[in-house]
Amino acid sequence: MSSIKTKIKVELGDIQKTLLMPVWARAVESKKDNPILVDMTALKIIEAVDFDFSQMTDNLPEISQIAWIARCKRFDLIVNKFLSDNPDGTVVNIGCGLDTSFERINSISIRWYDLDLPDVIELKKKFQKETDNRKYISSSFLDTKWFDNIVINDRILLIAAGVFVYFKESEIRDFVIKVADRFDNCEMFFDVTSPKGLEIANQVIHKSGLNSRSFFKWALTDKSIISSWDRRISLVNTYHTFRIEGLGLNDENKNIALISDSLDIQYMVHLKISKTCLTK
Repeated sequence: MSSIKTKIKVELGDIQKTLLMPVWARAVESKKDNPILVDMTALKIIEAVDFDFSQMTDNLPEISQIAWIARCKRFDLIVNKFLSDNPDGTVVNIGCGLDTSFERINSISIRWYDLDLPDVIELKKKFQKETDNRKYISSSFLDTKWFDNIVINDRILLIAAGVFVYFKESEIRDFVIKVADRFDNCEMFFDVTSPKGLEIANQVIHKSGLNSRSFFKWALTDKSIISSWDRRISLVNTYHTFRIEGLGLNDENKNIALISDSLDIQYMVHLKISKTCLTK
């Protein structure tokens, strides 16, 4: 006699619920014949949680799903390069959601911290476990008391995928300056969006079945604004979303991707924060 497993209820805040979108994207990718990445955890999550993913499946164009995968791949490349240069480095995954970057990195020497609000961390623990070198922090990233929980043997990289866009620019600016005050010679990597990108992203969120309380707030008009926040901040590089090898885009999606990248609709920025920037 077979039994029906009870689905895990998703009890998350409005912004936190958006973490299900990249999980869905990774699960969809994992089922393709030639996936760019395979995420078995994402597949398990999709099957286990009590959430209607049909609106994403039915309403979102393929390019939206690919965009999440492309961003994921770029973050992996940045983290791997950081670890190649700093084998004993520390990575803090801000607003980690149900991200599986740590599993893909698979390093035994790194110190890794997954940071998110308590409701997200509780859900995360149902699918992913802490290890000796991967720890969870239940906190808002804006409440910087969590800085005291970080152990650093080498340099530190702070990453934030699909996080800062949900906050006001002033909040992100103040946070980055606090990072500069606390961690010298560190790096940050996160995604940003233009005003047009904000409009498009909020349409995607709406089509995914989420409400306006889950919408983006911060639209970056000029990337040079970030380095103007503080003289210790140096903009190392920017990365366009779709300039990743192996995406396998059809002609229609190639055109959309080309327009998106050429207009800086959504992209990623790599910062270095150091007192040495003061001498430049």
